Amino acid sequence: MVTKGRVAEPRLAPERLGNLQTSGGERPSAERRRQGPPASGDYGLLWRIALVVVGFGVAMVGWLLVLTVILSFLGLPLFIVGLALMQAQER
Repeated sequence: MVTKGRVAEPRLAPERLGNLQTSGGERPSAERRRQGPPASGDYGLLWRIALVVVGFGVAMVGWLLVLTVILSFLGLPLFIVGLALMQAQER
């Protein structure tokens, strides 16, 4: 049976190329592919150094409080938070 009129062509599903979404068979330009995905979640070097310094400072204060035995209940959580701050930049 032959139908008269226009026959709808199936639409191609969008393709995923890394972080680039295209429709149909379109391919992004070579320059766009070389750029790679945007680094929106990437920390700058200065921010990473600041996290390490602040984390180290908090950890040292916590460790000194642990050494005073009387304030160890405050020092141990502070020490752990300081270590976590230093590790936060490593994702």
